[in-house]
Amino acid sequence: MSSAVTLPPDGPQATSGPDEHGAALPELGDPAERGTLEIADRVVERVAGYAVTQVEGATAAPRRLLGINVGDARPDKEASVDARVDGHTATVDATVAIGWPASVRTVASRVRERVRKDVEHITGVRVAHVDIDVVSLSTPSAHRRRVQ
Repeated sequence: MSSAVTLPPDGPQATSGPDEHGAALPELGDPAERGTLEIADRVVERVAGYAVTQVEGATAAPRRLLGINVGDARPDKEASVDARVDGHTATVDATVAIGWPASVRTVASRVRERVRKDVEHITGVRVAHVDIDVVSLSTPSAHRRRVQ
């Protein structure tokens, strides 16, 4: 069973009159007085981690154990990111791997731009500072030669 809703030609309006079931609808107050929205650090971390992987030449860093890389860079995973949100401003620390022979400076600059743009666009939080820790330079996978 379905029901159709007919809207007035000028669109829906907030009213305090009764709805279709006879209950009174609350009148919406001033948006500034309705409450606040707080963005958690983890939300900014996830958005920034994904933004890093969208930059050509940057990938999630390999896992590390006692400062030694364990495995290879992980292009299919989001980067490891720590974020601290204070009001409407965030600082971001990202750990990445950069593909060889790309310029570390150029890729890092692109990562900063992308993180700032994506975090602000998706969450509305301004990123004041992005620290990038490059822990690995990943090389293209070489095909193993077979002995004949």
